[in-house]
Amino acid sequence: MDWPIVASALDFEFLPTLKNIHSASLELRMNFKSTFLLSAAILALASPLAATTITTGQCAGTGCPVALDLFNIASPGAFLSGVSTNVSGANALGQVLYTGTLRSAVYRNLSQTIDFYYQFTNDGNSPDSISRVTMTTFAGFTTDIGYTNANWDGQGAPGFIDVNFLGGAGLQVPLFGDRPSAGTVGFSFGIPDSAKINPGETSSTLVIRTNAIAWTSGSTSVINGAVANVSTFAPSAAVPEPGTYALLGAGLLALGMIRRRQA
Repeated sequence: MDWPIVASALDFEFLPTLKNIHSASLELRMNFKSTFLLSAAILALASPLAATTITTGQCAGTGCPVALDLFNIASPGAFLSGVSTNVSGANALGQVLYTGTLRSAVYRNLSQTIDFYYQFTNDGNSPDSISRVTMTTFAGFTTDIGYTNANWDGQGAPGFIDVNFLGGAGLQVPLFGDRPSAGTVGFSFGIPDSAKINPGETSSTLVIRTNAIAWTSGSTSVINGAVANVSTFAPSAAVPEPGTYALLGAGLLALGMIRRRQA
């Protein structure tokens, strides 16, 4: 038997198969990359628009270098927890200057970081207006601030409190937001007096987007001649859950496979 001829015949016979395998590999690689890029694009389009990022000592809005953004949010994401609290502020003499309701909630947005929402309604029979609302503590986290006039209910799992945020026309929009210290973020509503949250008025929903992946208890202060401190929510530096590490690992593995195939 002429072995070289047989070998050549075998090479000739398997050559189309090898070409098919190579073509299939290229097609799989292209499909994987296309799917990966398409998924990233869909996620980017689905994510709510970012607000204005501020650091300690900076502000956004009227009289500030950058504008205070309106959050264009079709869906705030997954509702984690919320609370509606009756608020009463009195001065040093014990005189009640205002009463109202503070709504606050925590959401996990589509980018899987934590957003904090706040809205204050000043009762119609309050003697005074509200000029400022501040929240703590955000030290160690980035803060993108803005507001929204959207109308939705915070719907949580059984055992969580549902929060009915108000929306539509007539809400009092903050003049500016700021971060006077590392831990504090604030929103101001005056001057003039007509820009404050006057009796019978409700603020826009104030939004603070962070890079946190967990949340804990925090504090919100409603201010104007008297300060009422209310227990609300704040970001937490908790260790990610195992599922978060698994998701991150899967993403890194996918990127590694792409780079290896491109090498």
